[in-house]
Amino acid sequence: MNRKFTLFFCLVAIVGSLCAQAPQADTLNVNYYENFPYAYTENGALKGIEVDIIKKYVEWLKLEKNINTTVKYKGYKEFSEFYNSVKKGRPNTIGIGSVTITEEREKEVAFSPPYLRNIAVLITNGSVPSIKTPTAEEVSKVLGPLDALAVNESSHLRYMNALKSSYISSMQIKGTETQTAILDAIAGGKAYGYVDIVAYWAYIKKNKKTYLKIQKAFNRPYEYLGIVQPFGASHYSSFHEFFENGFGFTSTKIYHEILERYL
Repeated sequence: MNRKFTLFFCLVAIVGSLCAQAPQADTLNVNYYENFPYAYTENGALKGIEVDIIKKYVEWLKLEKNINTTVKYKGYKEFSEFYNSVKKGRPNTIGIGSVTITEEREKEVAFSPPYLRNIAVLITNGSVPSIKTPTAEEVSKVLGPLDALAVNESSHLRYMNALKSSYISSMQIKGTETQTAILDAIAGGKAYGYVDIVAYWAYIKKNKKTYLKIQKAFNRPYEYLGIVQPFGASHYSSFHEFFENGFGFTSTKIYHEILERYL
């Protein structure tokens, strides 16, 4: 009898161990704002800095949490539509869209820890004179004849409005949907606008013969970008562990290889 009980408990232990080791299954809905070099389509393939970070996050879930995650991507051309889709999304939804972490947005959505420190830079064509010491007269003279551009509902639009308030009260800001569209217009010589320093570097790398210029007097340093999630997101805690465990994901060789791949 004792032998039978021993065998029984051994079988229970073995079955329990196998069940404990069985991987969990999950689905992650990734809404993305198409924005080079963060998330964009090239030759039919989705790629970019944030796309590669999500791939590493999914690998981490498998290795560290024993979770097999199915990722479903959905793209958006307009930033406002993308942002609202995440804000109103299901708990297993996240958003990648080079989203700046701000106090205003933190009242509407949740963020991962920042994955990139950014500088917003004011770009003009290389033929436009550099503004060394901004005065209303000089700024109006240099930038007044050009089209002022900003991505709709972005932090860059706020910076353009501040520029308008301080220097060019007659400025008419034209909205666009991508930073690439702004840089293309600037390359044509008749526009200016704020973009992320990362987007600028990537654009210059891809268009090496294009002569663009940073108007350094108007740099907006120390922005931080994060992955956006709805309040109550099911991956909120996991993202924090992924980014902050040990010395942090952004200190790893893998993270720097991702940046080097696109910049």
